[in-house]
Amino acid sequence: MSYITPDEATLKARSQKFVRRIFIMRQLGTTLCFIAIASVMWDMHYNLFYFALLAVNAFVWPTVACLFNTQSHDPVKTGHNSLIVDCALGGIWIAVMGLSPIPSLIIFAVLIADRYAVGGWELLKPALATLFLALFITWSLLGYPLHLTFNQQIVWMSLPLATIYMISLSIVLRDLSVRLSKRNREFERIAMMDPRLHIPNRRLFEKRLASTFIQTQRDHHFAYVMLLDVDHFKEINDNYGHEIGDYILLEISNILRQTLSTHDIPARFGGDELAVIAIHYKEEDVLELAKLIVEKVKALRLTNHHLCRVSISVGIASVKDAYSTTDWLRKADQALYQVKNSGRDNFSLYQDPKRLPSKQQ
Repeated sequence: MSYITPDEATLKARSQKFVRRIFIMRQLGTTLCFIAIASVMWDMHYNLFYFALLAVNAFVWPTVACLFNTQSHDPVKTGHNSLIVDCALGGIWIAVMGLSPIPSLIIFAVLIADRYAVGGWELLKPALATLFLALFITWSLLGYPLHLTFNQQIVWMSLPLATIYMISLSIVLRDLSVRLSKRNREFERIAMMDPRLHIPNRRLFEKRLASTFIQTQRDHHFAYVMLLDVDHFKEINDNYGHEIGDYILLEISNILRQTLSTHDIPARFGGDELAVIAIHYKEEDVLELAKLIVEKVKALRLTNHHLCRVSISVGIASVKDAYSTTDWLRKADQALYQVKNSGRDNFSLYQDPKRLPSKQQ
């Protein structure tokens, strides 16, 4: 019995979407090409055999190509090969039409636009080579026919291909662009999240800190940055192992996510240090928040390590005391070291010399 991993299943689903998209656009294109090419062949008085071949190309080939792509181990590669076959068929029918200018140029433009949109220059190069080779061989076998005259029938029968297909192609490309943009944003979000703690990493934290700083300068909102450091974290790792250390950080991260408001931003600042951007708090409220976090961390107990005690030190700084994000972090760091130097397991708000001292725990 074979098993498909989640990644393989996702890749297979995307490949199938690619196959379906190619089928729909191919069927639309061959149908519209049938109308334009048939009008020229009618004007050139071709016998019914050529019309039958054109019908097979227009209404049978898309389904056959889709079946090949679906059953292939590499649907994307097979799909690209079938697009090259499309170019060969296009070259053949351009030759059959005697290089009739309007439908030939429209078909040529459609084939180029479609191939380049799907696979870029790497797909377009072999597609163009195949197209011109098939065109020259067919044209020479037919005795180099030319049908350069214009008439209303050919023009009108070529217009649907020039309009409907191009509009449909732009819709598909727009849809792909939107999906790609969403996927890129999701990748960026994942890249900016700490995979173990499930909170933003330092890179995202600094971006949010900068945007918060700018917003508070414009809107005069209150905001505080809190730096949280696990007390004696190295000793915990040495005595109980790094797995316990990681578990403690995860539990503290959970406490932050459960305690903070939705507009607050917790993050892993680095190593055993976490950080929080607390927005729309008054001074007494942010101090109460820091006290609650300290108490919840202090209440943590490890099931298999009853002697292990966890505590944190918290340094807080107000945006009103900072002239830049760097200065804001520096002042929170100063408050954090004040807590460490006075015994840890506590919190401290940076006090600007011009401000009155605030109450602390």
